[in-house]
Amino acid sequence: MPRSRLSRPRSAAPVHRSAGHRPALAASPAPRFAASDPSAVGPAGAAARAGIAGPATASSGVAPRIAAATATPSRRVARLGLGLAAALIACRPQSTAPPSDTGPVTWIDVDPLQPAEIPAASRSSRAAVARLDRLLDLLDAARFTGDEGAREAMWTALGGAAMGRGPDATREAETRLLTEALALDLRTDLDDDARGFIAGAITLLSADLGLIAGSEDLSVRVAAYRNIAEDGHPRAADNARWRLYDHVRGCLAGAAAATPERRLEVAVHSLYVREDSLAGWLDDRAVHAQTPWPPPAELWGLLAAERDALAALPRWRAALTRRERDDAVLQDTFLTALPAARDSAWDIQRVPAGTGRKDSLAPVVGIAGEDVTIDLGRPGARRGTRGSPELVRAVEAALARDGRGGVLLVAPPLLPSPALNSILRTLLDARVARVESAVREPRLTEGTGDIIAALPIEVVRPSDQGPAAQAIARARVRIHLSGRGPRIAVDGGWLDLLPGPGDLEAELARLDRAYPRERMVTLTLGDDVLYQQLQDLLRALVGGPQRRFDVVAWTPAAAPPPAELADKAIAAERRKLDVRTNLFSRTASAGLVLPAPPPGAPSSPLLPEGDQKRAEALALGFVRCLPELETPLRPGEAVDVELRFEEGRLAAVAPRPPKTKIAAPRLAAFKTCIEDEARGFRLREQQAGVTFAVRVHPS
Repeated sequence: MPRSRLSRPRSAAPVHRSAGHRPALAASPAPRFAASDPSAVGPAGAAARAGIAGPATASSGVAPRIAAATATPSRRVARLGLGLAAALIACRPQSTAPPSDTGPVTWIDVDPLQPAEIPAASRSSRAAVARLDRLLDLLDAARFTGDEGAREAMWTALGGAAMGRGPDATREAETRLLTEALALDLRTDLDDDARGFIAGAITLLSADLGLIAGSEDLSVRVAAYRNIAEDGHPRAADNARWRLYDHVRGCLAGAAAATPERRLEVAVHSLYVREDSLAGWLDDRAVHAQTPWPPPAELWGLLAAERDALAALPRWRAALTRRERDDAVLQDTFLTALPAARDSAWDIQRVPAGTGRKDSLAPVVGIAGEDVTIDLGRPGARRGTRGSPELVRAVEAALARDGRGGVLLVAPPLLPSPALNSILRTLLDARVARVESAVREPRLTEGTGDIIAALPIEVVRPSDQGPAAQAIARARVRIHLSGRGPRIAVDGGWLDLLPGPGDLEAELARLDRAYPRERMVTLTLGDDVLYQQLQDLLRALVGGPQRRFDVVAWTPAAAPPPAELADKAIAAERRKLDVRTNLFSRTASAGLVLPAPPPGAPSSPLLPEGDQKRAEALALGFVRCLPELETPLRPGEAVDVELRFEEGRLAAVAPRPPKTKIAAPRLAAFKTCIEDEARGFRLREQQAGVTFAVRVHPS
């Protein structure tokens, strides 16, 4: 059974729940039964104030909080209620005397929201069974509608008002009902039909009163409800349906209140009403091996199925009517909040597995020819002709609902350049901060379809001043993509045009060695770029498990390269790239140069063993700074860097010029690179001042 990965959204206040409803648990080491927040509005709040905890509403901000499933003593305690019930049922008398009051039980088929006479507990066994059934219905009516009359009728029949309020009152009522059910089960004058109902009631109440320590316990509880609903006595099956309805509703309400990236993980717990395990969705496995997320409409259908089953019973129709408004609000909120279903049949490029990154489940913008769809896959999707001003407002609304600033762009690979320019302008005008280009990748098991992955592009405007924008502004590698192909610039110097994919791959491999510390690249686009060209470039830059760059940032305000570049300038940039590439070879190495002890002094290590290992690991990173010298070194020549530490912290960095003459600006750039590599490093054991050198060899 998978461990649950749910957590209450930070923005939602902890709202406690009634006993035995859904996995909304108080944040305690061993969560027991949550209660409705007395301040909640609607039926839940009214029921809580009246002394019966009710269901969470969509406005209450409840999210299921399921603790990690662990084999602890609390797990055994969690099943104590079910185990006790099973033991008592098993130990009831095996032989029964002929009942003195023969005949079937006369069930009370009156709407629980309407008054009806409730037999006393001291009457005949048949009447006592009918009483238990009526009290169980009144308990659920009070929970799910907040009806004052149902609450008063139940407590009057139980012998008085509850000692507590909210969850305490709910727990007390269920405990009293379970006590009556267990006592009835020991009677010898009941027929099999009555005993079937009593067994179902004991199972339901025991599951209600059990503890939930993790997702395994939750699955056991919901499975108990499911078994009663499908195969149990009809008079207990309806009460089980209410619990299944509340479980699904709680998961969907919690999903709507969760952060966007966690909503499906929360909502999928509603599948316990039909699944014994959620391992396919929640196990920590590759995205290509996961079970596809169910569409939001399918998850809502789970709640609708329980409502329909209850609506088939006339006595519950009034209670369902009272819940219609809240359920309609939740349906609208849930379907709007959850990510749109991803369709593996979309007309998008198919790439090898592992090329793209995991889909962030952002709102979907689809374009096909002249037609653009915003929020593709959702009930309220907006459609229009590309370039229409209303599309900008629709994208802004989608971004506001999601809150993360990104969209998933779904477009055919052969999208022409005018259409690409138009949709990118729409996204730019809507202040989109991240565009994920959708691609399809095959699942691990052949023949099981595809997943949707993404090739991301960050969008940076001149007005952006955040830390990310400032970091991207310092990127040294820039690419301009036109219809003729990509052209690369480094530190402002442009290189040759790269018309073919092989040319681009070879140039990027050289850049890896010449600028090994660069993880960001800025991008500008020409007006004649095809969508296929853009996706191929993104695959080369950020695609695959060993991606060359971490971030590609589109800077639409940046100027394109000059139409004509001087051959002399291109040749100079090429020579610089060659020199940098040769300085960072696969055989480059670095090691510590520790000063020898003074003559006559005892020989002892300069650094403690642990600090020396850390310093050696630090030195290996210095080889990535060699290209900053931009000067060919003689064979076997090395560069020494003196490091001085005070109280374990790096106090000074002093590169020693090699025999080969190196320009002062290049030596300063080398020093800056060393300082960046050593930022945050400290000696943990050596507190006294110490100085030593690191010798860096290009080969």
